[in-house]
Amino acid sequence: MDPIRESESSLPPGHARSSSWLGQWQRLSPLARDIVIVLVVKVLVLCAIWFTFFRTPVARHMTMEPREVEQQVAGPGAHPEPAHAVR
Repeated sequence: MDPIRESESSLPPGHARSSSWLGQWQRLSPLARDIVIVLVVKVLVLCAIWFTFFRTPVARHMTMEPREVEQQVAGPGAHPEPAHAVR
C-alpha cells in the first residue's frame, strides 16, 4: 500500500486531507474564491476604519445626551390634524 494512503488512513475521520479547509478551498470555483477574498478584504478594511475613526470620540466633552439627539433626529411631536380636511 502507498505510504501516503497509509498515513491518511491513520488520521481521525475529521482530519483527512481531502476534507481539510485547503482541499475545500481548492474545490471552489475561481469566482467563488474571488468573492470570498473580496469579502474578507472588505471586512478587514471596515474593521480598520472603525478602529481608527469610530472606536472612541476624539473630544470627550463633545458627547450629547441621547434624548437631545432623539429630538434633533425625530423632530418635534406629530402635528395635530385639523378636525376637517381642507380642500
